[in-house]
Order: sequence, then structure tokens, then C-alpha cells
Amino acid sequence: MKTKLILAHFLFLGLTQVSAQFKTTFPLPKEVAHGTLKNGMQYFIMHNEWPKDRADFYFVQNVGAILEDDDQDGLAHFLEHMAFNGTEHFKGKGIINMLEKQGVSFGKDINAYTAYDETVYNISNVPADNKTLLDSCMYVLHDWSGYLLLANNEIDAERGVIREEWRTRRNADYRAGEKIDKVVFQGSKYAKRNVIGDLNVINNFKYQVLRDYYKKWYQPQNQAVIIVGDIDVALIEKRVKEIFGSIPTPKKINKREYEKIPAQKENRYVLATDKELQRSGISLSYIRPKPLVQNETEMTKSMQESLAMQLMNIRFGEYILNNETAALSFGISNSNLSRLDSKFSLNIAPKKGKFLEAFSEAYREYERATQNGFTQQELDRLKTKMRSSYDNRLANKDKISNGSWAEQFQMYFLEANPVMTMDQEYKWMNSFLDKVTLEQVNAAFRALEPKQSLILSVSAPEDAATKFPEANEYWNALKTISNTKLEPYKEEELTASLVKEQLTEKAIVKTNDIKAFVNAKEYTLANGAKVIIYPTTLSKDQILFSAYSAGGNSLADWQDLPSAQIATGVASYSGLGDYKFTDLKKKLTGKTASVSPYIGGLYEGFNGSSNKESLTTLLQLTYLYFQHPRFDANTFDKIKEQYQNKLNNAHNSNEKALSDTISVLNSNYNKRNWLLNQDFINAFDLNKAKKFYTERFSNAADFTFLFVGNISEKDIEVINTYLGNIPSSEKTETYVDHKIYMKDGNTEKTIFRTMDTPKTTVYLHLENKDVIYSKKNQILSFIVSEWLKKRYLETIREEEGGSYGVQVAANLSQSPSPLYSLEINFDCNPDKADALIKIVHAELTRVQTENIPANMLEDIKQSIIKNYQEQIKENSYWLGALTSYVRNGETPLDMELLKNTLSTITAKDLKEFTVNALKKSNSVQVLMKAK
Repeated sequence: MKTKLILAHFLFLGLTQVSAQFKTTFPLPKEVAHGTLKNGMQYFIMHNEWPKDRADFYFVQNVGAILEDDDQDGLAHFLEHMAFNGTEHFKGKGIINMLEKQGVSFGKDINAYTAYDETVYNISNVPADNKTLLDSCMYVLHDWSGYLLLANNEIDAERGVIREEWRTRRNADYRAGEKIDKVVFQGSKYAKRNVIGDLNVINNFKYQVLRDYYKKWYQPQNQAVIIVGDIDVALIEKRVKEIFGSIPTPKKINKREYEKIPAQKENRYVLATDKELQRSGISLSYIRPKPLVQNETEMTKSMQESLAMQLMNIRFGEYILNNETAALSFGISNSNLSRLDSKFSLNIAPKKGKFLEAFSEAYREYERATQNGFTQQELDRLKTKMRSSYDNRLANKDKISNGSWAEQFQMYFLEANPVMTMDQEYKWMNSFLDKVTLEQVNAAFRALEPKQSLILSVSAPEDAATKFPEANEYWNALKTISNTKLEPYKEEELTASLVKEQLTEKAIVKTNDIKAFVNAKEYTLANGAKVIIYPTTLSKDQILFSAYSAGGNSLADWQDLPSAQIATGVASYSGLGDYKFTDLKKKLTGKTASVSPYIGGLYEGFNGSSNKESLTTLLQLTYLYFQHPRFDANTFDKIKEQYQNKLNNAHNSNEKALSDTISVLNSNYNKRNWLLNQDFINAFDLNKAKKFYTERFSNAADFTFLFVGNISEKDIEVINTYLGNIPSSEKTETYVDHKIYMKDGNTEKTIFRTMDTPKTTVYLHLENKDVIYSKKNQILSFIVSEWLKKRYLETIREEEGGSYGVQVAANLSQSPSPLYSLEINFDCNPDKADALIKIVHAELTRVQTENIPANMLEDIKQSIIKNYQEQIKENSYWLGALTSYVRNGETPLDMELLKNTLSTITAKDLKEFTVNALKKSNSVQVLMKAK
């Protein structure tokens, strides 16, 4: 819990030492069962019911890449991969196979990561009503502790997977970051490690070297078991003691050492350029030691700093939006750097060629705050915002996820970050906000000022025409600004009402029950607008809102599509009524309400949310987006600049070259399919954007407004007061189907690009307009994609070691007309590309000619049921289901209907669907290869 706080009234009886370095004075909540086994392993167990009937298992290793010897560079991460390739109790792919039979999916629910200082494994969303499964998950964690098989053949097979992960991750941002990290980590072992490792080591290490690392560092005193969910804590604690307590204490305990990043006497500068970089960045930073003791004083100081940094970032946002600037964004941050150190940074995204100007602007505003401080108005607004946020969080305290709790326990174990219940956090935070003064916040901010041992890093596209400022030019600018007396920040007082009109409730013409949704009602207002209210008890104080009207961008002439596509962006960032965007944010301080307009391909409308108290504000914003939108020329120019910045180095972007090629082939060069190029930007027209927006949001009678959550029939009065006063007409519109499809037949294209790290990217898209849309066919479509994922995981990743992973996505859409789509894509070793493409097509043939294995079909069905059980606990699911029902007439699923539908699906059904969908499909295949 990095900036989360703790109870003020705890009795501090002494330090609790959690790790070898960090200590805390704050005890864990009484709801947590925590202990240390005789072998040194810690455990954290907690009952939590979000989501209901689910449990998460985390296994935290306080070891990572920083502990590798030079001949082990990359083996901490390699070992993480090997944890899924055979253990004492689960041979081969036994862990994945066992869990997927219960609907727990690899990648989505079963995963891990390796960092410099820790390695963390997780099994999430496990059905908690299956006691045998809970035991099995504990045995998985048990085996991860010290019982990996690390078989020779499995190690060799995984080398290829790691090579392809290395290849996939080595993009321009990675390469620039690697160069900067050498300077940031100067003088420490961190400068010699990058987690994924040295390919020479990966390709050639002896088996025993990996086993040596495993034996040395995967020891119980470095490990923690975390189990959170809808469980019997006492029973799980008993099993944890039995299962993990049986692990013997190592004969030789290897002390976990911590690496400190040494301070450098001189300021440092690094310029990292790369031909493929798509953006420029400047960072002025310095390294800060993390506090080793988390106590009341330290946490109060941390929160004072947090307030100051939030205030500065709010100012930066206002400055960027309200002024002609040399930058696209400014910001400050305090980020994790290593186990013992963090990094404070002033971050700038300059416009092309304006490095020194952007740096100077950002530092000038930073220095303005340092010299003059923040204002009481600013602090009061932030306090109000935070109190409102905590009110909302407290009301929904039962919706803190298992994963969120598990991650807090992880940080408690690794760095002694305090953990508290929401009641405790709420009480502490309100006490803190009552006491903290402007003087304290300003003092905390001044203490953050970069003064010595500074690191100035610049990343940018490699361009011979760009003249980069010298390091001394930045340092001189910093010195000059620091020695200049700056005027204090000023702001205007905001007194105008949000909505000026005196609105009254209008008549309700008609009321209907929505029979497919219990307690849902539809109201037709006097202006013809339809309002649907669907009360739920899924979240104690959440209202989700959406609205739609048919038409969208389909009604724009092709020449006007660029302006139409930016119309809602201009409106959203221009403000509403009498308030520009930044003033509107101030006006809404303390309100838990947000609304965003959209214009999509087929529909326009709104998405939003609020709590009960702020429902009126949500409605006012919606009313203003209809009646008093703003189209500010400065906002328009800034949006245009953002697009131009994306385009500046786009000719060197391999990703854009690939996506553009795919886009034009998937649309068969349709002129309505604009690419991001200079013609697209030149076509932007503020007047056309405003005109199109106004047309799309001019007729309330053509809209349906939906509210789901903590809403009731009593709220129709206030809803009608605002939505009922939006003008309307008798005109009705629908979208136009422009029939944009790929070319009939099979289209293939290969593009060649200059690459720093050679790879081949494979993209295959199959499309069929003749597949009938139905719920059953949607499910069959999903099953086919899951079958292919499993096959490609086995063949392309595991057997061939040819790719880090193959993405497979299937979709059966209804609008504007039924369309089946299957997309497959992956990066791979260029030497293996031809063979892997043959495998892709062979598997597509397999799913049409062979029956899916019975056990695999059952596993996928279980996954569908499990996912549905999780989805129906969210208001967002029901808002989507309600929209589909009202707009398209789709009957909502319930558990009985889903299970009945799944029970009727056979291997024969799947083969028939697959043949129908794939055999007569059109296709686009694109390969991107290195020159």
C-alpha cells in the first residue's frame, strides 16, 4: 500500500519486522491470519467475498534478477517459465491441465512475473466451493516453493520460448529505456541486469546452473503464501500449516542481500535515440532512498508529499490545456526503482524539435509552485475530492477484489507497506485531511525540489535533421529559472450555475415493464426520449449510465469522416456551458459523476457513471452536452497537434506500416477507411466537427437512455427534469450499412521493413458474411477460438519454440449485418516463419476435419460457465445485456439457459459450425519481414 494510509489510533507496541530490510509499526487487520512457519515461510489468509465463490492464490518469492550471477543472467525469469513445465505433483503441463478443467485459464487466471527483486506467481478466480481444488492449488504453490522438476528436455524446449519473448519485447521503447537505465543504475548491479537476460546465456547455460539458482534462492524464508477469497480461514490455515509446514528448512540458508544504487557526485545526462521511436520524452529525476520503517510519522509525510504532487499535476494539466505550449504534457511522479530506492521525476513530452523550450516551461511552472506554494483554494478542492472518493470507496468496501488484497499483502511481505481495512483507511484519511495544513503541504513540496545528483534523460526518434540541445543548455536553463522571481499562480472564482435554465419536470407519456429484466421499467417522456431504469443490488452506491441513437459516423460523407471522428473529443475537452474544461473540473469537485459523449461507427450516445448523491450532476452534464456543448478553437488545435505528433515519425514505425497494410486490405481499400496520415489531419475542420456533433445530438426522441445499479422508480422525476427538457423532433434515423468487407477470395501481402531486431510478424484474418447470428453460434465461435489457442500453444510455442504466444480472436457480430471474423497473429523467429505459417493453416484444417477432444470441449464449457458466473456480478454486464436486448432484441442469458445451451453442443455441432464458418471464408494474410 504505497500511498494508502493507516489507523491513527493503533497502539504501537514496537516494530514488526516483515522482511530483512523493512519494518512497520502497524499491525495487520485482525481479519488476516498471518504467521511464519518453522521453515521461515510466511502466510497471509483472509476471507473476502468479491467476487463471491472465488479465491486467489499468490506465491511471492523475495528473489529476482538482481540475485543472478553473470552466468545466470536471465535465469530468474527462465525459472518462472519452468514453474509451469513439471513439478513433483504435476508432471509436464499438469498444473495447467488440472486448473483448466475447472475453468481456470492459463494467461487470464494463471500467470506470473519476474522483476529485479521479486518473482510472483498467481492462480486467480478459483471456484472456492470445490475443496479438493483449493487443496490442489495449495499443492501447486507447495511445488513452486522447491519441487520443480527442471527436466532437461523441458529446459531445452523453453529456450525457444524465451528467445521469442526477448524478440517480441525488444521494441524501440525497450531499447531506449535500456540505454537510459544504464545511467540511472550506474554503479550498481542493476545496470547489468534487464530481467529477460542475455541471449547467449539463455541459449547455452548448463542445466545445473539453473538448478543451482533455484536451490540457492527458492528457500522458504524468501517465500510467502497468500490466499484470499470466499474461504474458511481456519480450515485453510490448518491446511497451509500441514502442506507448507512439511517443507524442510534448508541445511544452508542463503542470506538475501539488497543492492543499493549509489549516489553520484555529478549530474548526469543521457540521450537515447532510436529510428523506430514514435515519441520524445524528457525526464529530470533523482534517486531517493525508501524509508526502512513505516510508522505514523513516515506515512503522514508520504501523504503530504502525495497531496503536493497531485496539486502540481493538476496545475500542469491546466497549463497544457489553457496555453500555447512547447509540450504535449508535463507531470511529476515518484516511481519504484529498486527494493531500496525510488525515483522522483519531472516528466515532459515535448513537441517535435522543442526540447529546451518544453523543459523550460515545465521547470518554470514547477519552480513557480516551489517559490510561491499552492493556494488554499487548490488544497481545499483536493481535500473535497479525496473525501468524496473515500465516501464512495467506503460505501463499496465489499467490492475490494481478492487480487487487490493479495497485492497489498505482497507489498507488506516485501516492503512492510501497511495494510488496513477500508473502515480503518477511511478513518485515518479523514483525520489526516482534517489536520493537514497548506504550510505542511507546501513544505513537503519544496523538500521534493531536484537539487543534486540529478539525472536528465532525453529519448527521441533518431533524426539527422533534429538538433538536440547540449546537456549544459538544460542545466543553464534550470539555474536561470531557479534564480528568477516568479509571479504566484492565480485563478478566477467560479460562481456561475452549471445549468442556468430553470427546468421543470415534464409529463411521462408511457410506462412499460421490461419483462426479460425483473423490476426494469421503460418510460417514454413527453419529448419522445425513452428512459430505462434497471435497479440492482450488485454495488451499494453505483449507477451506470449509457445512451444510444442510431446513425453514428455512418451518416457522415467520407470526406468529412476525419472531422466527425474528432467531434466528441473536441466537445469533451472544450468544457460545457459557461465553463471551459479545466474550470468545469473545478466546478465538479466533490461530485462522483462523469459523462462522455461518443460517435461510433453505427451509433452515437453517452457513457457515464455516478453515485446516488451525484445523479443530478450526471444528468446536468448530459443535458449540457445536448444543449450547450463547447467547441473551443484552442482545444481543436491541441487535438490536431496530438495527431500531428503521432505522425511525425510514423514513417519509421514498423507497427504502423503493418497496421495500415492490414487496415486497407481488411476494408478492400474502401475510401471510408481513413488512415492516420497527413491527408487525414489536413481534413480536420472545426466547423464540420461542430456541425456533425450538433446533428447527432439534436433530437432526444431518437435516444434511449439506460440506468443500471443503485437507481429506482423514484429517480424518474429528476431524470425527467433534465432529459425531458432536451428538444426533439419527429425525425428518426438509422445507420447506413456501407458494406465494408475484405476482397472476396484469399489476399496475401508481404511487407519488408528495416528492423533493429529482426522478426517476422504473421497476421491472418478470415471473414464470412454467411454465418447466421445466434447465441449458440456465438458460443461455438468462442469454442473454436479457444481450441485454436490451445493447439497453437502446444504446437507453435511449446513444440517449436517459435513464438512467445499466438493471439486468436473470434467474433460473430450482428450489426450492421451478421459477420463472422477470426484473427490470428504472432511474432516469430524469421527462420521458422514459413514452417509456423504451415502449422497455422494445418490447425485450421484440423478444426474442420477432426472432432475436438471430449475433455478439451468440456474444459472450454467449464471456462464459459465460470466466466459467466463472474460477469453477472457486475453492473457493467447487465448494462450491456440490457442494451443488447432493447436495441437488438437479444434475449439475455441466465445460468439455466447457458447450461442448457452448452449441454446441447457436441463435437459434431462444432465441426459443422467450423466448416460452415471457415471453408467458404475470405481471408487476408499479411507478413512483415525484416529487410
